[in-house]
Amino acid sequence: MLNCFDVLSAKVEWKSLDEYKTINEKTDVKLPVKRKINKEERNKRRNAVVRRLVLPKSPLVVFNELFKGVPIHTDETIIHNIKCYTATFKIDGQSFSEMDISKIQAKQKVCENFLRVMLETKLSERYGEKRESPMNCEMEVRENGSISEPKGIPQDDFPWGNFASLALYKLINQWEI
Repeated sequence: MLNCFDVLSAKVEWKSLDEYKTINEKTDVKLPVKRKINKEERNKRRNAVVRRLVLPKSPLVVFNELFKGVPIHTDETIIHNIKCYTATFKIDGQSFSEMDISKIQAKQKVCENFLRVMLETKLSERYGEKRESPMNCEMEVRENGSISEPKGIPQDDFPWGNFASLALYKLINQWEI
């Protein structure tokens, strides 16, 4: 009669360390050959990346993504027997408020108003800089003293992706799809 230890020891084969290959030794694994991606496949991949990055987002969602710690306060008021809500928040010393029939719509309006002001200041600042200098980055100076192309890509910390998502949301709502 066999016990469980005999069965286990019979199946296990002990091999010496020389029989195992180490990690550092070369193996016969071949890397896949790099192939050229055709134009249609490259466009499909690019569209998939853009689709993930730019989704239609409401002003409230965009605001909450950009400013997570800023609370939006709502107050209920009655005007001409109609219940209205006022949404307010304060950011960078400025206060923004909007009024609507529902809380969510009031929050949407105040966030849209703030984001519109934010975009207007960025665009006016950008056009003001263009009059002074064509690019806001270091320029490469040649040996003869003339200025040539910029050294790098101009840096911009403005959340353009979020504003593209908001613009897509506004476009879809305007079309009433």
